[in-house]
Amino acid sequence: MSKNVIADIPAGRRARTAVAGLSVVLGLVAGGCADADTTTATTAGSTSPRSSSSADPWAVTDLVDYTGGTSGAADTSLSPVKIGWVNQQGGSLEYPSATLGAQAAVKYINEKLGGIDGHPLQLSTCYVVDSEQEGNSCGLKMANDNDIEAVLVGTLINGGQSMQAVVQGSKPIMMSNSISTPDAQGKNVFIFNGNPDSIFGGLATYLDDEVKAKSVAAFYPQDAQSIGGVEVLREDLEKLGIKLKAVGFDPSTTNLTAAAVAAGVQTADAVVPLVSSPPNCVSAAKALDSLAVKAPIVSTGSFCFSGAVAQGLGGEAPKWLQLSTQTNVADTSLTDVRAYREQSEAASLTADAQTDSDATLAWSLVMTATKFLNAAGGADATTKTVAKAATSFSGPMLLGSETVKCGAYSGRPGLCGAQSRVFEHTGGNTFSAVTDWITPSGL
Repeated sequence: MSKNVIADIPAGRRARTAVAGLSVVLGLVAGGCADADTTTATTAGSTSPRSSSSADPWAVTDLVDYTGGTSGAADTSLSPVKIGWVNQQGGSLEYPSATLGAQAAVKYINEKLGGIDGHPLQLSTCYVVDSEQEGNSCGLKMANDNDIEAVLVGTLINGGQSMQAVVQGSKPIMMSNSISTPDAQGKNVFIFNGNPDSIFGGLATYLDDEVKAKSVAAFYPQDAQSIGGVEVLREDLEKLGIKLKAVGFDPSTTNLTAAAVAAGVQTADAVVPLVSSPPNCVSAAKALDSLAVKAPIVSTGSFCFSGAVAQGLGGEAPKWLQLSTQTNVADTSLTDVRAYREQSEAASLTADAQTDSDATLAWSLVMTATKFLNAAGGADATTKTVAKAATSFSGPMLLGSETVKCGAYSGRPGLCGAQSRVFEHTGGNTFSAVTDWITPSGL
């Protein structure tokens, strides 16, 4: 993460499918700076403004209570309770911060939360380096280890479908954000923060309710993931009567002015540059600035707030609004964020990793899986009892939304959490929440 600007998000996250990267996080800007008018409008039902200094009344700060654990250390003489951990790292696209967050969570659970019913919690790790086939190997490892009662997925671009095909629903597979729409139809899959449907649905709802957009301009790199993202976004916008004009560009292009003009950014009610690599983020910001775009600009990803992007723009990342599936841990006015910072620091998670969304999501996911393990019988938990505990979970999600309900969304049995919220980047490493949680229209 950046030492002096915004958390330095790994550039490789640009490959995520409809989210245009996992986190699934989206940014809203107006002409390169936050537009107060777009953050204060209120529409009943889906979004509402909030004071940036207020906290959610249900925000999770007590991890003993959240996990159902006990204060103190686990008994290291007892046999460990194992959970699987699959993450992508070691190759051209890698997300080691997710593993750092998971490991820190395990450390805190074992040292502060009594482990799992007194037994130490242990990660059984498997890493996808580059290929889809490696997901098959991880699936075999997870499926064949009878001591693993649940499989947690970190940040995984390649190999997810192969892994699930091998596990075949024999064990619950838990994710924070899903990068792939089909995951929500997977057997024994639980997605707690969102998937492409919910994230782009949340974006569309925000543009409809708050921005009152009737037309949206988008430009995007011509790769399979971005093309898929454009189509999901188009469908969500059309459901709300919003027209989308999208123009693709060569991903190696360094000047995006022509693509932006062709997409109609100068006349649209809102602009969506579906870019996520630092070079593309910089090029998009420069193009839109040169065209003096006044409409709200929706940018994909927390990666556009990285140190690399800030340097490319002269030292400051764009002052955008950010639509996120989790609480933005740069907003230290929130009580759960302050608690997370203290707790993860006690578990030796570095300051840089603390504000990396991959690490934050992993921390939350491991804590939530611990909650299920304790509720499912601790050391005596089985894959079936863990799945039952996950299915009955109604929230709130640690560092996430209040509402969690698996199976609540038509045709998406694995989608448990579908809300997002907007944060304002006010400069430096400062964000503040400006809306409550948004439920996508028509999901």
